[in-house]
Amino acid sequence: MTGSRIIVVMLIAAAMFVTNAGAMAVAEDVTFIGSYDTGIASYVTVSGNYAYVIDDNNGLVILDVSDKETPVVTGSYDAVDDAYSVAISGNYAYVTDKHDGLVVLDVSDKEAPVRTGNYDVRGYARSVVVSGDYAYVADRSNGLVIVDVSDKEGPVFVGRYRVARDTYGVAVSEDYAYVADYKNGLVIVNVSNKEQPVLAGSYNLDGWSVGVAVSGDYAYVASGSDGLAIVDVSDVKAPELAGTYDAIPHVETVIVSGDYAYVTDKDDGLAIVDVSDVKAPELAGSYDTDGDAHAVAVSGDYAYVADGGKGLVILHVGAGTTATTTPTRVGTAASPETTPSLETTQKPVKSPESEGPGFGGVFAVAGLLAIAYLMQRQRQE
Repeated sequence: MTGSRIIVVMLIAAAMFVTNAGAMAVAEDVTFIGSYDTGIASYVTVSGNYAYVIDDNNGLVILDVSDKETPVVTGSYDAVDDAYSVAISGNYAYVTDKHDGLVVLDVSDKEAPVRTGNYDVRGYARSVVVSGDYAYVADRSNGLVIVDVSDKEGPVFVGRYRVARDTYGVAVSEDYAYVADYKNGLVIVNVSNKEQPVLAGSYNLDGWSVGVAVSGDYAYVASGSDGLAIVDVSDVKAPELAGTYDAIPHVETVIVSGDYAYVTDKDDGLAIVDVSDVKAPELAGSYDTDGDAHAVAVSGDYAYVADGGKGLVILHVGAGTTATTTPTRVGTAASPETTPSLETTQKPVKSPESEGPGFGGVFAVAGLLAIAYLMQRQRQE
């Protein structure tokens, strides 16, 4: 091989190594940032600088997460005996509760949330989304229930669509509600007429469906036994399976942000799936939390995980590619009444700036040195 050809080969190899080194740096973007032991966190949503956590022991707990390393409790509302989920719209929190149905709280004062009203949806209210003046409640055996919440003191029933089995999750986009039916997969309901919602289409999935998110032309269904299913809903009357990612055995919730689906696995923590190619989704990374990851919210570059007995865990997720790491944490149990600070320790996170180039960088440098040597030899010849 001539010297010039060797140089070309070495340049390509060096470029590949430099690219891999960059990929390794991106893979280190996800790191443990902070946590707060709320008790037993089972659900979370984020709005602005606040995380709203459903906690089995303390009802709704509101945390100021403007300082991600040391989140603090600002207030709580514990008069919901068996809360399951929460949605935020404006200055109001909409909490689903097994006994009281849909509970509306004024959270304009984060230190002292006030109950304004509720509507007993009859079934077991599991999840809720709010769009405009309406709340859409997944009410388990009672199906999809639509509640007019324009009057916060007196929410009223508007309409219902009964599914074949149990309604576990709901997402809303324009005139359609996308329902996760426990035994029958994805059910799409036309809700343009709130008083008389009607079936638009459905797609039966294997396993049990427990959560759903919608982005663009696709619905992302969390299957408690079969992982993540992506359904093309561009034609709501004839939805089709686009792709699956089945390497997540105990899925509880799914949300979508950009090209990534964030899925909680009760046993294995947070899984981040690249769904830019819906036909071939692939794992972008994972983070094995110490507790039981029940739910996740994403805001900006951060993921907020409701991690069961470990409370709220905050992760920096960067571009969505992660390295699996497990931090060491030491903390005291926190109650919303006393609001102590959680003492947090963590294994140092190595960043590209502090760690050096790694193997990819070493090979890249070696390649460049070899190229320089060969070029010098050519000049001498």
